[in-house]
Amino acid sequence: MDHKNELSASKGASRLYTRSFFEVFAAAALFMTGVSLQFHFGQYVAFLGYEVGTLGRILSVSMIGTLLIRLFIGQWVDRFGCRPVWLVGAVFSTLAVGSMQFAQQVWLITLLRLVGTMAMAAVMTTVAVFAAQIAPQGRRAESIGTIGLAGFLGMVIGPTLGDLIFSSTTGSVVPYRIFFSASALCSFLAGFLVLFISMPMDHAPSRTSGHQPFRNIRSQLSLIRRHWPGMILLIGIIFALAFCIQSMYLERLAEARGFKNIKLFFLCYCPTAMILRLVFRRLPQQIGRTRTVLLGLGFMAAGQVLLVGVAAQSGLVLPGILMGAGHCFIFPSMIDLAAERLPSNDRGTGTALILGAGDIGMLIGYGTLGELIDTVGFDLTLKLLAATVLVSAVLLAVARRKDVFFRVAKVNGLGC
Repeated sequence: MDHKNELSASKGASRLYTRSFFEVFAAAALFMTGVSLQFHFGQYVAFLGYEVGTLGRILSVSMIGTLLIRLFIGQWVDRFGCRPVWLVGAVFSTLAVGSMQFAQQVWLITLLRLVGTMAMAAVMTTVAVFAAQIAPQGRRAESIGTIGLAGFLGMVIGPTLGDLIFSSTTGSVVPYRIFFSASALCSFLAGFLVLFISMPMDHAPSRTSGHQPFRNIRSQLSLIRRHWPGMILLIGIIFALAFCIQSMYLERLAEARGFKNIKLFFLCYCPTAMILRLVFRRLPQQIGRTRTVLLGLGFMAAGQVLLVGVAAQSGLVLPGILMGAGHCFIFPSMIDLAAERLPSNDRGTGTALILGAGDIGMLIGYGTLGELIDTVGFDLTLKLLAATVLVSAVLLAVARRKDVFFRVAKVNGLGC
């Protein structure tokens, strides 16, 4: 009987797609629908009479909050588990987004946006850690990538719903009331679902164990220095910088070019990413995670180049497909490459570190891209962004070759 129990436990431990996995997937999709609705946030800023550069500054400053708490989020997840951190994030997200419809001054809009991005960081770190911790050995990238499909599903529904809300007129404040209320409702309902999900807590150290997750800043920095992920952090910055285009400035580009709808881009972007992620879910194991990231960077840059000169909604199709493919290949392998460098009990901190690099990318990207768009226009901005993505790919490839050389040399006793 004991032998049968051991076999059953072993089989259960090797399973990835459990009931909890799909329940978290559903909650994450609902939360990301609310987040993706905010891709139309620039429309509200324009409605209040502010320029694209002001939008960029609001978005950049709002990323400072996530940088301040990112490492602490990882420790909170390591200490308390996924559910409490998600619930707190859902509460603050609901309040911040729901209140935005009443804000008109730049400082108040920025403050509410800052609280909302901090809450989103808490939830998304929780989802990434959950996916990494429940995965069997060697399948973390697959797990992170598959649960990331929830984000793509949200990105299909959110912008489409936003286009529907603003389909008639934007001259009245009413559509914006509906817009922010719908986004807040998604955050609230996602948190409500999490109350009933059975999340594994065995990755969270016991309060009575010898592990002390609430390190002071010096010891936290020492941990990161000992397990520094290296060049992959630069890729995290560049990926997030590039993502600023589709997450906020694509809607501004469409408005400037005379077509308001952006849903066609995401109807191409998200299904492409979802299908490719399912079909090629084992690709990181087959060709390596670094090569998978390089492939994604190439697709991302190509899509940005094809956005240059787009003058109609139909021109969003091919860029959407290519950039969706890029997102598909980059994100899960990038997260896994960074997280694996830290001990298992500190995996939350490792995940938070690479997501923190993304925060830096958005902090730089939103402000810089906004100013560039106001100064030189969309086309030159997109060309410069594509060139930046390609340069980062070259740097990653060079760093990987150097790393391989030193590891081979060490194995062969060359003294490196």
